[in-house]
Amino acid sequence: SDGTYVIGSSNGYSLLNLEKNHEREYRIMINTFLQKFQNADNQYLDLSETLKFNYDQNNLICYYSIPNYDNYAEVKYQYKLLGLHDVWSKWHSAPYVSLENLPFGRYTLSIRGRVGNTMTENVASIDFEVERPWYLSILAIVSYILMVLIGMLTINRLFVRYYRNQRSRLIEENQKQLEFTKLEGVQEIMKLRNSQLKTELDSKNRELATTAMSLINKNELLQGIKNDLLHLEDNASRKEVARVIDKNLSNNNDWEFFKEAFNNADKDFLAKIKTIHPDLTANDLKFCAFLRLNLASKEIAPLLNISVRSVEIKRYRLRKKLGISHEMNLIEYILEV
Repeated sequence: SDGTYVIGSSNGYSLLNLEKNHEREYRIMINTFLQKFQNADNQYLDLSETLKFNYDQNNLICYYSIPNYDNYAEVKYQYKLLGLHDVWSKWHSAPYVSLENLPFGRYTLSIRGRVGNTMTENVASIDFEVERPWYLSILAIVSYILMVLIGMLTINRLFVRYYRNQRSRLIEENQKQLEFTKLEGVQEIMKLRNSQLKTELDSKNRELATTAMSLINKNELLQGIKNDLLHLEDNASRKEVARVIDKNLSNNNDWEFFKEAFNNADKDFLAKIKTIHPDLTANDLKFCAFLRLNLASKEIAPLLNISVRSVEIKRYRLRKKLGISHEMNLIEYILEV
């Protein structure tokens, strides 16, 4: 008949009615929106409600279709997920799309189709949201920022304290170095003063030794002259000269001169030993001064105008006054005072 053709084939024939092959309008619709679970049944979602999912419930399936009762046309579909992909997918014939492991954010799923070469007159879309995980929530981010600020402030304070301590330590070390340098200068000055004092002391000791030897030589000379005069025949003249010599042998001026020189060389010895042993007499102090010079008995005898034996007796008596035992050396004790 008109518009109907018979097409032969190897196993029969086909009828083609061209009147049925005319253009028409098609609409696509979303049938079902499911939430997938691994260990539970899928959950159907109400499309009339606002769709919002937890961050760990981010696996979804969307089913859609185009009502078509034409057996000759092939149906294809295409989708776009705004918020993740801004381009349309490739054409496919499966009437669903699976969305898995979606990150948090707001999404718009857009779907369109074609029947043969005719595009659907509409684009079906659905809006939904995947919520942030708790560790990326606004409160958590604010907490992170506060923690970072607190950490930075703490680190800054620690660094300030560290560098402050470093500065204090360096200042202290510099002060110690300055004090050490100053102390070295003081020690050097003290060393120079000690050297000068030692030089002066040596000079005083030499002067004292010279004075002592002069006195010894003078007394020995006078004693020799006296002995020679005693052998002269003129008894009156002899006794007068001997009396003058005896006066010079016991002259206190010599002792005062010697005492002054001794005090210059060994300051405060006589006063110190007098303080320790207040019962010492002037002659005892004089004897201690000669012992302090480490003079032998034969050198002390002419200074005191006595015999060597008398010097030994004076040693014995002085030991008793000082309360020194026989085991202790008298001169060592005198030198330690």
